[in-house]
Amino acid sequence: MQQYQPNFPGAHRSSGGRTKVDSTFVAFLRRANQRAAYNEPISAGVTISEQMPPAIIWLTVAQMAVKHPAWSENSLRALIFASKDRVGAVRRGTQNIIPGNGLAVAIRRVGRRVLINETAFLEWVERHGSVDRNARS
Repeated sequence: MQQYQPNFPGAHRSSGGRTKVDSTFVAFLRRANQRAAYNEPISAGVTISEQMPPAIIWLTVAQMAVKHPAWSENSLRALIFASKDRVGAVRRGTQNIIPGNGLAVAIRRVGRRVLINETAFLEWVERHGSVDRNARS
């Protein structure tokens, strides 16, 4: 079987069909990778998984109620319903906007499924509880 030989100017038969431009580019990439490896901080004994941020844990409402029995499914659904701003009763041509509770940052809706970011939810509970305690004092 005959090997492919390009017929355009600049193609050197001795380089196996590669041009001088290709080999220069490959050499450039090789030098750039060596420089990047030299400049990277070397962390001895630390694995890649330890360097990555922790994964986000998404739970359904039922899973969240089982994992954290302080909240029932119904109470979680009520918090989810109140998470975004919503329109209240319309009176005399004005709309009454009811502000949300701020939990919307921890909630994602994928189709009909409602997922809760566990860490963001617990942080929201911590912030929400501290705001209420300070307001009552």
